Amino acid sequence: MRLTAVFATICASVFVSSLFAAQSYPTKPVRIIVPFSSGGPTDIVARIVGQKLSESFNKPVVIENRLGAAGVVGADMVAKSSPDGYTLLLCSSGPMVVSPGLQDKMPYDSVRDFAPVILVVSIPYVLMVNPSFPAQSVKELIALAQAKPGQLNYGSAGSGSAGHLASELFKSMAKINMVHIPYKGSAPAAIDLMAGQLQLLLDPAPSGLPHVRGGKLRGLGISTTRRFSLLPDLPTIAEAGLPGYEASVWSGICAPARTPRDIVAKLNREIAKGVSSNDAKERFLSLSADISLNTPEQFAAFISTELRKWSRMIRETGAKAN
Repeated sequence: MRLTAVFATICASVFVSSLFAAQSYPTKPVRIIVPFSSGGPTDIVARIVGQKLSESFNKPVVIENRLGAAGVVGADMVAKSSPDGYTLLLCSSGPMVVSPGLQDKMPYDSVRDFAPVILVVSIPYVLMVNPSFPAQSVKELIALAQAKPGQLNYGSAGSGSAGHLASELFKSMAKINMVHIPYKGSAPAAIDLMAGQLQLLLDPAPSGLPHVRGGKLRGLGISTTRRFSLLPDLPTIAEAGLPGYEASVWSGICAPARTPRDIVAKLNREIAKGVSSNDAKERFLSLSADISLNTPEQFAAFISTELRKWSRMIRETGAKAN
């Protein structure tokens, strides 16, 4: 009986201590590690989140850029940081779910070594064709590719790039055979698409959107599960002919594994409130990004699903990092 009482006392003490830590958190500046260079889309997302958290917590939130190995260096730093809520990661699709499939050896496990806090934004791909291309819809494109196996080609920003994998997922789900033409970036691929040397291109919205709006290229679909707010008349690829298709470039906030649940919940709540403000929404739209908020549990499930999906595509295609 005495051991039971002692155990109960210890558990109660740990619970009270954890609760107090969450209530008082933060008592000092918080760092958000961005594993990419300053000024890029992920860096801007981190700075918007950091500003809103700073306003909410009345404490400085410092953005720190740690570059290297396609985001792996910065992510690994956070994975090995103290799980106290004071070092966070701007986690994104590249280092979390694509690099594990492309790199022979990873210094962290994307599922085991992080505590997902919240998915913040997702950037869709726009499926684009030349205006003279005969297919007028995703359904017609699939039918044309099935009738001409190996005769249509698509471009990407390079082997192993996110656009390459998203296109291979399209091929796999549609059961079609198209030829991959890798480029050094999506801009030269778009130029060749306009010139009629390519048949299609899945391009992230920030670079693809101006071509569609300007009439230089024709959009057939959006890669996310819901329509894109900046192209509301363009159907999703899933609704236009390929049910279940989904691909995006996404960014969220992760903490080191074993960060107290109450701190994770508090971060989730305050980030969701901050980025839902009108000024934050406008800034995200300027990046062609849609806000995609969820719970820590939903974000964890999302990361696991994404990791399985892209690892499978990398294995099946034999894609290698540029």
